[in-house]
Amino acid sequence: MTSRVPRTGELPGLVGIEQQVRVANGDTLLDIAREAGLGYQQAQDANPSVDAWVPKPGTEVVLPSRWILPRSRHRGVVINLPEMRLYLYPDSTTPGEEFEIRTWAIGIGDDETPSPVRSFSIRTKEENPTWVVPASILKTMDPPRRVVPPGPDNPLGAYRMRLSYGLYSIHGTDSPWSIGRLATHGCIRLYPEDIGELYESVRVGTPGEILYQPVKLGEDRGRIYVEVHPDIYRRIPNLARFALEEVRRAGVADRVDPARLRSAVREKSGMPVDVTRE
Repeated sequence: MTSRVPRTGELPGLVGIEQQVRVANGDTLLDIAREAGLGYQQAQDANPSVDAWVPKPGTEVVLPSRWILPRSRHRGVVINLPEMRLYLYPDSTTPGEEFEIRTWAIGIGDDETPSPVRSFSIRTKEENPTWVVPASILKTMDPPRRVVPPGPDNPLGAYRMRLSYGLYSIHGTDSPWSIGRLATHGCIRLYPEDIGELYESVRVGTPGEILYQPVKLGEDRGRIYVEVHPDIYRRIPNLARFALEEVRRAGVADRVDPARLRSAVREKSGMPVDVTRE
């Protein structure tokens, strides 16, 4: 996928294409999400009336595979926690420049151990890592295991990239169904089939940032879009008011239909919604 680095005062663009599939006999929503490179929660938010475990065969499922790019420095690894998605940009970009972007679904920290919001760089890269269990996690394990060797039962999966902050890492997983969920002690995890691609695409020193943007605004062909995700860590007292503040901060209040904006906030579908004032 390609996009363009926004200039000062411009909204980010949109990437990807929204798709639909029909449920096959025996499929779960988790199977469909993984096949499409999506996380569980994203598939559920886009299809709230579909039973996640026993969806009716033949049901048409929306794949939320079109995204507004987060506001960021647009370089290196960009992680937006509320949408549980990681974006990879070139290490260096300039405003107005066209660039190639890749993106993957992720699992993130749970309520008790949320993932941090901050800038970082990739500090180390390891294949088939050994997990030395931190004391804070060891006391919750049953039975406790101080060291977990490489292999299919290692929660780090086949690859780990340590961040330049604390003990946090980006890594694989031995539990693919945790992608698109609040499931870690703060680390970022990817599907086993995705982590290797990211690992090969970054270097030690690649810059990155972890963001908290449940409301994203974008523009495509003169239309204003909003993409709303749940406030997963409950940090925003009033999401509708926050969305309106984002519109005003972006300088596009006169181009946005307030009723459409409120509807998008209520639904929190995780998909770009056209909120342009007619």
